Amino acid sequence: MISRERLLKAAESEEERLLMSKALDRANTAIKTFSPEFTMFMDPYKAHSMLDAFSYERDVKAMAWGGYDEAERLKIGFFPEFTECDTALFPITSVRISYNPNFSRKLTHRDFLGSVLGLGITREKTGDIILDEGQAVIFADKDIADYIAVNLERVAHTKVRTNILDGFTPKPRDAAEKKLTVASLRLDAVISNALNISRGRAAELIKGEKAYINWKSETSVSKAVAEGDIITLRGYGRVKIREIMGTTKKDRILLRLIIYK
Repeated sequence: MISRERLLKAAESEEERLLMSKALDRANTAIKTFSPEFTMFMDPYKAHSMLDAFSYERDVKAMAWGGYDEAERLKIGFFPEFTECDTALFPITSVRISYNPNFSRKLTHRDFLGSVLGLGITREKTGDIILDEGQAVIFADKDIADYIAVNLERVAHTKVRTNILDGFTPKPRDAAEKKLTVASLRLDAVISNALNISRGRAAELIKGEKAYINWKSETSVSKAVAEGDIITLRGYGRVKIREIMGTTKKDRILLRLIIYK
């Protein structure tokens, strides 16, 4: 069996300890029954922290999946030793929610999420919500997907139609590679230059809990970032530091970035 004490030490808060404890129960069940077990959906920071914690275990393999390759909200699947991790086994179903945009304002992520949660469904039962013209697709636990499809009739004040999809892959995010120089690797400096906003505005957003490094909230403007880090600024975009290329003659740091809008 898995060492509960060692894994719970990896948790940084009481909420994470509870989440880790539930995951441990799932993992041990997978070992005992020789069949895969799955957690609820969680944010990417918790999911990747959990993957790291379980990476030392030999009796079970852990895999994160949210319904598609770039999903943010993820489930962890626990697969017994000597079995293959398989995304097709994850109990995730996609539900399309469509409306006529000619008779409605443009509905937001918040509108769709609020209406789904208004059915009495908890957030941990739902994954990403992908918006498109006149529709959204929500990834949900397989056991509540039909409930959403049958009971969701309105989003905000707009009448909607729903149907279960037989698989769904969102369009890839728009991304562009960019080289730039910064005076330092401080978070506010990198965000300001990468996303073309003022240094003051970047600092304001970071202090306002809008910034994340590798999906973990970061409120220190002077936090140093590193090669490979993924920086998210809510409402503005996402930046991956692909390479720190060195320094220029003026001692500025040259970066190669991938910028997602």
